[in-house]
Amino acid sequence: MAKHEQEPRNGSMASSMEELKQLGRQMEKMRDEKELKKDHRVSDPAQLDDAEEVQQREKD
Repeated sequence: MAKHEQEPRNGSMASSMEELKQLGRQMEKMRDEKELKKDHRVSDPAQLDDAEEVQQREKD
């Protein structure tokens, strides 16, 4: 008995409505640029075209 893997019809990342709802909840919890700066953090620079250079923290 072989496992049947479903391939997305339109190249979407979510394969079901439940997974789509879960991804939406995760996105709602994500912090924006201002919230990250408040905590002295930067967003993932690999995902931004105009990303600032990442500064390395001084060792404690």
